[in-house]
Amino acid sequence: MEGRFLTTEATRTMTLEAYDPDRLDKMSLRVLDLCCRLRQLAHKTREEQLGAVELHDRKALEWLEKLDDWMLRAEGEVTRAAHKGYGAQRARQARSARPK
Repeated sequence: MEGRFLTTEATRTMTLEAYDPDRLDKMSLRVLDLCCRLRQLAHKTREEQLGAVELHDRKALEWLEKLDDWMLRAEGEVTRAAHKGYGAQRARQARSARPK
């Protein structure tokens, strides 16, 4: 185990991509759009009184699990970067506060 995350073949072969706040927003809107479409399916099945509809879901569930893992890693990276930035700021403040 690597930290609290399990390293998989997929994580070993992934490339790191830079995500600024705008890119994170775009991704979140894409996920929200998918959520909205899924909710629309649920509404339509109720509206049409279809009951249970059989769907192939193995891949979708795998992708959701991978997305959840990615989200945990992303949260950890953002938290680490924030702490690192805070530490650097505190170090600069300590250096400037020293008597010369």
